[in-house]
Amino acid sequence: MSLSITLPDIDVQELGKTELEIRLDLAVFLWLVWKLPAGKCAAYAGIPKVVFLDELGRRGIPINYDLDALEEDQKNWINFLKSHDHHQRHHLS
Repeated sequence: MSLSITLPDIDVQELGKTELEIRLDLAVFLWLVWKLPAGKCAAYAGIPKVVFLDELGRRGIPINYDLDALEEDQKNWINFLKSHDHHQRHHLS
């Protein structure tokens, strides 16, 4: 299922915000109200997850970072570093 929201141009102009700012506001809404994952909210806003998390911090919005999320991030970093190390060694040979 896909959802498209169309705001009349005059309404957008009256808000005094860019399209990116509006998308970011909506992504923050999805995070706060619907409790969607940060990665999905970031994708809806069209920005990287780390930028979205930084924006939450800038707005003073707490990030619920539990043990499962920490373990997932740790696993992703380890895989990234292994992959990066493999590519480095491959280029040196």
